[in-house]
Amino acid sequence: MEKNDIREDLIRKIEELSKEEDSAFAFAKAKELVKRWPRVREEEESFADQELLEKREQLMDELAKKAGNVFINTEEKKNEIIAKAKEVINKNNFKKGTEEMKQLLEEWKLAGRLNKDKDDELWNQFSEVRKEFFDKKNEYFENLKASFAENKKFKEELIEKAKEVANIENIKEAGNKVNELMEEWKKVGSAGRRDDDDLWSKFLAERKAFYARRDAFFDEMKETYAKRVEEKKAIIADARKYLARSEFTDEEVAEVKELRNKWNQVGNAGRENENTLWNEFNTILKKYFDNMNDYKD
Repeated sequence: MEKNDIREDLIRKIEELSKEEDSAFAFAKAKELVKRWPRVREEEESFADQELLEKREQLMDELAKKAGNVFINTEEKKNEIIAKAKEVINKNNFKKGTEEMKQLLEEWKLAGRLNKDKDDELWNQFSEVRKEFFDKKNEYFENLKASFAENKKFKEELIEKAKEVANIENIKEAGNKVNELMEEWKKVGSAGRRDDDDLWSKFLAERKAFYARRDAFFDEMKETYAKRVEEKKAIIADARKYLARSEFTDEEVAEVKELRNKWNQVGNAGRENENTLWNEFNTILKKYFDNMNDYKD
C-alpha cells in the first residue's frame, strides 16, 4: 500500500472516531492512529503530503476540542477510572461487569502516563479494585456451582419419588402426591442450564405417566358407573313390580328385602347418579312396607 493510501485510510478512521459519543476515548484512539502515520523527509514532501497532514491536524484539533481537558489531566482521568471500577463491584452484575472492567482497562491504557511513582500508586489502586471484583465474581460462581449441585441432587430425589407414585393404587392419594411433589419442585432453584432441561423432562415424564393412568382409571370408572346405573334401574323396575302387586306373602316380602342386598352388591353408581337412584328405590320400598303395615292392621 502506498504511503498516501495509508494516510488516507488513517484519515478515514479518524473521521469515524469523530462520530463517537465518548470524545475523550475517540481522541485517545486517534492519537494511537497518528503514531502509524508514514513519515517523509522534508525535502521529499509533496503538496499532496502537506494537504493530507493539514487535514489530519485539523481533524485532531477538532477531536481535541471535543475531548476537552480529559486527557490533559491524566491523574484525574485515572482516578475517575478507579471510581468507575468501584461502582462496577457494587452492581453485582458479573457478566456485564466483566465487560465494563475490560473497557475500563482499555481506557486506562489510553489515559497516558504520570511519573513512575504516581503511576504505580494509581495502577496498584486500580489493580486492587479489579482483583476485588474478580475475586467476588469467582466466589459467586463457586457458590453457584455448589448450589447447582445441591439443587440437581434434590431434583433427582424428587424424580425418584415421582416414580414411586406408580405404586400408589389409590388415585386420589397418588394425585395428591403428584401435586405435592410439583410444589416442592417449584421451590427448588436452578440446577444449571446444562442439567435443568433434562431433569425437568424426566420429572415431567413421571407426571404424564400418572395422568395417563388417572385418565384410564376414570374412563374405566365411567364405564363401570354406566353399567351399575343400568343394574340399579333394573332393581328399581323390580321394586315397582312388587309394589304394584303388593300380595305381601312371606315369599314376596323376602324377595323385596333381597332387593336391598342386590342394590348394595351392585356398588356405587357414581356421585352424579347414586343419590337420585337411591331416593327413587328407597321411596318405592318405603311405600311397599307402609302398605304392608296398613294391610296387616
